[in-house]
Amino acid sequence: MAIDAAAALQNVTLVGQNKTAVVVGGTLGIGGGVARLLAKLGCSRIIILGRNETRGKAMLEVMKNLAPKDSKIVVEFVKGDLSDKKGMRDAATLIQETAGDAGINFLVMTQNGTPAGLDTKYNTEGHDTAFAIQGVSRFALAYLLTTHGGLAPNAIVMSIANQGQSMDDLEIEDLSLKKRIAAGPSATSIFMLQSKRDSTVLDSSFEELNLHFPQYRYVSIWPGLVKTEEFNLSLVPGFLKFGMWLGLKLIGTTPDGYASLPVYILASPDAERTHGSSNYFDRLLNPAPLGKWAQDPTNRQALWGKLKEIIGET
Repeated sequence: MAIDAAAALQNVTLVGQNKTAVVVGGTLGIGGGVARLLAKLGCSRIIILGRNETRGKAMLEVMKNLAPKDSKIVVEFVKGDLSDKKGMRDAATLIQETAGDAGINFLVMTQNGTPAGLDTKYNTEGHDTAFAIQGVSRFALAYLLTTHGGLAPNAIVMSIANQGQSMDDLEIEDLSLKKRIAAGPSATSIFMLQSKRDSTVLDSSFEELNLHFPQYRYVSIWPGLVKTEEFNLSLVPGFLKFGMWLGLKLIGTTPDGYASLPVYILASPDAERTHGSSNYFDRLLNPAPLGKWAQDPTNRQALWGKLKEIIGET
């Protein structure tokens, strides 16, 4: 049964709870929707990370105006680029320094690295840039802020991204799928493989985070189709373009319309009673299984080691 998250949040307030939230990718899109809703609920402190300082400063003003008058909200912008190892590590350091000794209660990661298909670009380390943002940086920020003392007790780390798919023949040493691209697939085929790859890596890394650090909670939610400010159907290849267009018409939503679902998990006292120990959810907040590849502990542990190597934590 689907949860009416918006209704459940009507009587929820974060005023006076001294919660610090970090929203990665919080200048627009889903992250912007989450940041605005947290401000409306009176979250004491909201830090957003993004690449565009102008949009970041504009979002700070929006959050101030949305906050309850008695909330004394503190909002801050941190500029960062998550497309390579240095950017990820620098961003984690800046986030932790900005949050301070009290630590982060909610770390929400919405940074977008839409599969690039055959137009894949590579960073200076030779990794698929879109994958670095979508997959590696979520692991990097979660891992670095966890192990370097950036999280508050009982913190929730949340990834809003592709969840539950499986690339059953994923190769640890070819995470950027260079061998697949060299074999000459169609743009549609590689786009779908990249999407499955991203989901497989995120499922695996979040399950390992939950197992390694049970004092925190690592949650992954698939948002479905959300029409963000920069959503561009022209980037989607082949027949997928029509499918996504139709999906947006039939079941799509806006960032603000969607934001109540992840914020319900973060802020509603009913969420834990309703969902128990579930950490992985579909677009309606129904508990969802991990993809097939990620269910194998041997696969996950091998990937865990590779991701730590990529971010310089060997």
